[in-house]
Amino acid sequence: MTEPAAEPPAPSTDGSFDELFENGFTRLVRSLVLLGAGRATAEDLTQDAFGAAYEKWAEVAHYGHPIAWVARTALNMWRQHCRTAQRRDVLLAKADPRQLVKENKDLSEVDGRLDIQRTLARLPLRQREVVVLHYILDQPVSAVARTLDVAEGTVKSQLYDARRTLAGLLAKEDAERDREGGSSGPDRV
Repeated sequence: MTEPAAEPPAPSTDGSFDELFENGFTRLVRSLVLLGAGRATAEDLTQDAFGAAYEKWAEVAHYGHPIAWVARTALNMWRQHCRTAQRRDVLLAKADPRQLVKENKDLSEVDGRLDIQRTLARLPLRQREVVVLHYILDQPVSAVARTLDVAEGTVKSQLYDARRTLAGLLAKEDAERDREGGSSGPDRV
């Protein structure tokens, strides 16, 4: 006798899944955009990650930071997307040796905000991940460590290195503006 397919568990009636979605969706989309995803891709991956959380809500609801689980799922999906895109680009480059033109909209083009995506893109990937998870998604160091499956000390070290690198980049940009006679006013990242 075949058992009927199990239906996904409904979110609890206290609205906690809905609250998680309402509070986390936009922040997670922005985080993926800052990691380099296009807006549509970031929205799709975020929706898929929340869909996975919905399917496992009975389990995910009991985690200390459910958004960390959703963020890790979305981050893993983004990494897989990047690997697939990279393999596709390599295959296309072999088929057509002309340089591929990639559409790379930065955050300022997406929603009118300062161009921090360009600045963050200059960081190594792991530093970019910890900065986005910690400062943009507002996750504590412990949650970032769980999300990335690394030690808390590694997260702290990467945050320190990222802040030092960003400070150097900003100082260099300020020096260039001063040489050119520009200002380091409100449009500074």
